[in-house]
Amino acid sequence: MLTLAEKFIQLKTGIGGNREKMQYEDTFGMPREEAYYITPPNCWHRRILGQLEFALRLAKSNQGKFDDCVEAALDLLLVAQQNQGVITKSDINTAEMLLAPLAQEAKTYSLILAGHAHIDMNWMWSWQETVASTLDTFRTMLSIMEEYPDFCFSQSQAAVYKIVEDFDPDMMGEIKRRIADGRWEITASAWVETDKNMPSTESLARHILYTKKYLYEKWGVDPSSMEIDFSPDTFGHSAHLPELISNGGVKYYYHCRGYNGPETLYRWRAPSGQEVLAYREPYWYNSAITPHIGAGLVDLALKSGGLRTGLVVYGVGDHGGGPTRRDIERALDMMKWPIYPNIRFGTMRSFFQEAESVRDRLNVVERELNFIFPGCYTTQSRIKMGNRKSEAALGDAEAINALAVVSAGASYRAGQFERAWQNVLFTQFHDILTGSCVQDSREHAMGLYSDSLAVANTNRAKAMRAIASQIDTSGLAIGEDIANSQSEGAGAGWGIGSFSVPSTERSAGLTRIFHVFNPSAHKRQAVVELTMWDWVGDMRQIEMVDGQGNAVQFQLLDTSLQRYWDHMYCRILLDTELPALGYATYVLKQAAREEYKFYYQPDDRTNLPNDNYILDNGIIRAEFDRSSAEMISLVEKASGQEYIKAGQSAGLRLVQTEAGTSSAWLIGRVISEETLTKNVKVSSYTGPLRQGLEVEIPFQSSSAKLSISLEKGARAVSYGLIVDWHEISRKGDPVPMLKFHVPANFPVEHYLYDVPAGSQRRSAQHIDVPALQYGAAISANRALALITDCKYGYRGADDSIALTLIHTPNHPDPYPERGIHHICLAVAVAPACPKALEELAFDTNHLPAYVSARAHGGCLPIVASLLELGADTTAVVSSVKMAEDGSGLIVRLYNTNGCATVARLNFSKPVAHAHRVDIMEQEACGNVAVENNAATVAVGAASLIT
Repeated sequence: MLTLAEKFIQLKTGIGGNREKMQYEDTFGMPREEAYYITPPNCWHRRILGQLEFALRLAKSNQGKFDDCVEAALDLLLVAQQNQGVITKSDINTAEMLLAPLAQEAKTYSLILAGHAHIDMNWMWSWQETVASTLDTFRTMLSIMEEYPDFCFSQSQAAVYKIVEDFDPDMMGEIKRRIADGRWEITASAWVETDKNMPSTESLARHILYTKKYLYEKWGVDPSSMEIDFSPDTFGHSAHLPELISNGGVKYYYHCRGYNGPETLYRWRAPSGQEVLAYREPYWYNSAITPHIGAGLVDLALKSGGLRTGLVVYGVGDHGGGPTRRDIERALDMMKWPIYPNIRFGTMRSFFQEAESVRDRLNVVERELNFIFPGCYTTQSRIKMGNRKSEAALGDAEAINALAVVSAGASYRAGQFERAWQNVLFTQFHDILTGSCVQDSREHAMGLYSDSLAVANTNRAKAMRAIASQIDTSGLAIGEDIANSQSEGAGAGWGIGSFSVPSTERSAGLTRIFHVFNPSAHKRQAVVELTMWDWVGDMRQIEMVDGQGNAVQFQLLDTSLQRYWDHMYCRILLDTELPALGYATYVLKQAAREEYKFYYQPDDRTNLPNDNYILDNGIIRAEFDRSSAEMISLVEKASGQEYIKAGQSAGLRLVQTEAGTSSAWLIGRVISEETLTKNVKVSSYTGPLRQGLEVEIPFQSSSAKLSISLEKGARAVSYGLIVDWHEISRKGDPVPMLKFHVPANFPVEHYLYDVPAGSQRRSAQHIDVPALQYGAAISANRALALITDCKYGYRGADDSIALTLIHTPNHPDPYPERGIHHICLAVAVAPACPKALEELAFDTNHLPAYVSARAHGGCLPIVASLLELGADTTAVVSSVKMAEDGSGLIVRLYNTNGCATVARLNFSKPVAHAHRVDIMEQEACGNVAVENNAATVAVGAASLIT
């Protein structure tokens, strides 16, 4: 005797145009049957088969209550098929009558059809193609709306609306009318469908801020209505994201990738306890309307807390397109089917609002939704570099500019900062920042970064000059004749190539005044590199003092003047003590001559043995092999702890991975790994502030230059790498990859990584994992950390920590990494404390900047902190900026710890009042205590506050 399922299969396969599916198949695009010119079943056959497939599952979920009805309908149709050779419309009507007892139960289920166009930003094409794809898609959607009055359309990404404004403003009015009708839903809470692992805390906050601000100001959309983070194709989701996006008024999260759990609808909870309602797409975000959309609904309800409403996100993507006429006509037809869920055109927001009814019955997921596509943490490394450098530059520029407004009455060009951030946010699209794109995408991204860096550098320099103009340096004046000085204006543009803030010379004569600015919210000792232009004194007689006249230690990097265009310069290292988010003043001058020195032949008349190289600053001691220049020892001197495993070394590794399992998205199976130790050239130098090695390593078709250094007071050995990379991956050949590897001298308990809005503890895993600035091997209270300025892919396994530097697959860009790469990284020893590691990484990647000045009067002191975060807290400052409405100063912080803390912010001026706000800078719950120059606020465990 045949089962119901077997009878259904017999019926279905007996109807022409059908094909049995043996696995899940995507439904978007032309069906395989049509592609092979197979005539599909007619609408009536499709109708009865769709209803029967749903009825089978409905009957099963009701413990066989409706089996007899289903079997009677199947038997009727099988007999008709056998006797007549065809199933007629009359037969189908009769079968539906036999199925009628299921109708009431069937209509307790419903499907919301949310039309959508997945528009990838510059994925496999250029910017102009993205513009064309967006505008053409929207024109199609508007035309369909005219023809089908119930049709609804949902579209994410503020960037596509900006495209309309910039390139076809006439279309804005049409779209606005559909938004007002409730038929065009904006599902954007981010500038683009962004990656969620590599953007910084502040970038993810700015996605929300600038998206809601733009759509409100230009499109009239209520910010409170933008409650959905629509991230269908994003490659993983960081653990603290529910905390961060909740602060921006986002309640619902839609995604596909990064989680293999059983739930479809669930509560995603951050370490802080904040949560969002999350939906993991069970089909895909480019689906089509087919009879199958109802078949799985009964089972999906069990994975969704019993919610009997399903969501179907349909429409042609990745290159735009949106819902088609066939989708809409089929939906209208299926709305009439009696034994099927209720179907209606609708919005994603309406689905999530219905989902609220089962919130209390949903499972809670408390973890990061990772990992997928680990190659994307490294591929197209120039994009990674541009993103990190732009984020850092904009953050530093906004902070000093905002404090310059408060302390010196400077101007604040909020519109410029907003445009610069929008550039960076665009490049954080999940196929751009991830590097899974083509050359055109990279070149467009680098242009956007250049513009953003110009904004950051210009405004930071102006802000520092504004503050400097108010610093009273009159006590430093020397009556010197400067009529013949030619230094003023020298150095224009100097340092920009290495992402430094340009420091054009503003001093003259032999006495030079420098104001050094600290971007950190804590005081720090820092070795700062100054550049002095067109100085005509005796470099042997230089002395440096602080603003009070105390001698300051320095080190000349150049013993003679160097040429840059038509000016001459020399570089000087200076030992500085810098107040938090403030400045200190230093003076360079020529010392008085007490005698005229006579010089003999130098006393260096012997050779030293070729021993290992030692760098020792009294805090750490690093030893390097005399042949390979690999680090073989790293000792913390206070404890005597050795951090490098005996018999092993830290340094560069050339890796070959399997071609068949490698791509822009994936790092393939490792075939071989080679330590780069052949034909190494090494030279060393020493000094009171910086000591180091200069290393050259040729390998295969490439080469690497390493500047290895240890500075006074540092807890890290710094590596400046210039890699001239010419390795490529030919089809079928292994894929070359460069990494930096550090073996730990202890059993690693776990690995700690900084992620957006916090830190993440992970176990050892043979897969690259994402982190923002550091990855650390942890044992008890000690950490061996790798810190980097432009990389994201770390691997903690086998009691070691490694960082992937260059990954060279041949798809989709056949030559993604050829050229010169500038990489800075540091090997650090530190307490196993997330805040300590975060501050160490911040200081490594956010160097002080300076301006030169002349002596003059002013109202500001020689040394000052403009904003300091008290030391007794586990919170760190994420950003300082002016409020969007100009009404005050915005400070954003997050707690690096799983326990609550109190943060005290000390300002240079009395605080009139302070209050909590959300990311949109609207007042939020929570008290802020104000006393004189300080504001004090409680910060919950692993929480973010503004």
